[in-house]
Amino acid sequence: FTVVPAIPQGAKRIAYGLDFGFTNDPTAMVGVYLADGKLFVEELLYEKGKTNADIAAHLHQVGLQNFDLLVADSAEPKSIEELYRAGFNVKPAKKGADSINLSIDILRRYPLCVVSSSINLLKELRSYKWQTDKNGISINKPVDYNNHAIDALRYVALNCLQTPRAGKYSIR
Repeated sequence: FTVVPAIPQGAKRIAYGLDFGFTNDPTAMVGVYLADGKLFVEELLYEKGKTNADIAAHLHQVGLQNFDLLVADSAEPKSIEELYRAGFNVKPAKKGADSINLSIDILRRYPLCVVSSSINLLKELRSYKWQTDKNGISINKPVDYNNHAIDALRYVALNCLQTPRAGKYSIR
């Protein structure tokens, strides 16, 4: 990935991604944009202790409109419904067998540019690791730790950047 000062003017917003947290994990939200064949990502929220009402207030604060697509962690249908009732165009992330690796493969198709103010996302990307077997050889499975903003990014990739037949909310 490359660190950039800002989302470039004229970049097309793909969607926002949202990974719910509360006590032990932060709620993480990113904005994902496309320009010149590159993905641009900006961290917009990364905090513990946020209720759904707090999240909705933050969405308003960062300027989300009711038509902006927000792809959220499908493991929290009640939270998704509450944000939907608050007027947001929130959809559950389509997950499935091997969706983590599939979404990472989709992200690898694009040069990734991360806005410099996205401190937590940058920390996660710099510390992202793959599991190893007993001989220390990397296996094709990421370690599920400290990846909340990355998960929010993956939800957008999996649900919006696939081909139309495969991606539920595809933009292509």
